[in-house]
Amino acid sequence: LAVGRISRDPSLDLGHRLDYVILQEECETPRALIRFVDFGKLSSAFIGPLNPGFCEVAAHLGENWNKAIFSWMCINYKLDSTIHHNAFARTLPSPTQILLTIMKYFKWAHVGIIASSEDIWIYTAKELATALRNHGLPIGIVTSVHKGEKGIEDTWNKIKEVNNIKIILLCMHSVLIGGQEQAALLTKALEMGLADGRYIFVPYDTLLYSLPYQNNSFSVFDNDSKLREAYDAVLTITLESGERTFYDAFREAKESGEIIRDLEATQVSPLFGTIYDAIYFMARAMDSARRKGVRASGASIAEHTKNFSFPGFSHRVETDSSGKVLNNYIILDTDGHGNQLFPTHLLDMSSGSVLSLGQAIHFPNEVPPKPDSSCWFDPGVLCTEG
Repeated sequence: LAVGRISRDPSLDLGHRLDYVILQEECETPRALIRFVDFGKLSSAFIGPLNPGFCEVAAHLGENWNKAIFSWMCINYKLDSTIHHNAFARTLPSPTQILLTIMKYFKWAHVGIIASSEDIWIYTAKELATALRNHGLPIGIVTSVHKGEKGIEDTWNKIKEVNNIKIILLCMHSVLIGGQEQAALLTKALEMGLADGRYIFVPYDTLLYSLPYQNNSFSVFDNDSKLREAYDAVLTITLESGERTFYDAFREAKESGEIIRDLEATQVSPLFGTIYDAIYFMARAMDSARRKGVRASGASIAEHTKNFSFPGFSHRVETDSSGKVLNNYIILDTDGHGNQLFPTHLLDMSSGSVLSLGQAIHFPNEVPPKPDSSCWFDPGVLCTEG
């Protein structure tokens, strides 16, 4: 869909016909890296990789091959240095930065991270922990869920042993788009009395797409009162929808005959929109480099991602004068009873501030976790005595 629209877009002058090949990325990180090395001859630029476990190596290879890499999934903090990685560009704001801004606002510094047992999520959790530690935050535990009910119980028992944790990041597929593991994990937390408001659970993967929340009910809660109650302890952070949601944009593309697959919008992961935007983002960079008379190379394409503003799949995509993506995020909460999510706060990426939208967060037992000392968020101060 993206490539088709790019070829018909009169505002773009790429000087080339754009085509794509889908590279099947192995699930296991070492094998995925070996496959990636094989792809070097196939493409002029890359959208990906999906596994943060080999992002840095991929970025080095991209520089060596003189091919740009555009990624929404890489969270390795070293990649933010354009001096070291000049052929790498983010197509979404850094998830670490979003989490830091929100944690600072609520003063929740002590973090626990739980990953699904899949390789991609284990590496996501590791890289996320490293990135947050790099900002001086105390990461109490990084663990992955073992299979079965006993495995989930063991995971929660490990978490209980660590003092002071306020926020638990869940690196796995969100229950709102079919993540069974997250459903089982949250239900078990409720059964063990851990969804009582002492922790705030934050799904990680909703940071990577725009979850449709306006006028949308989530049927996963309809016949599952336990999950509904457990989700009261969850805060969902996602890309703010534009005038239309991902589902609206998908239906429009279907009605216009651009998408011919017989799928309902609700059967498609909103990650579709993120990938579409990443391809368009790359085309805009190519167009910008060409207009400035720059020879297309990995570094020059990655360099020309500044001061963008273009319509993405369901919302505008904007970057600032240094190429940082400025899309806003929204914090969503449930009321503990219904099947809808309500926006409570807006994260304004241009100013890095969190703004209340007038709807209070509904915490279990109506009490938020106790705030941590603000010294954790002051880079010039060393925190002591907890």
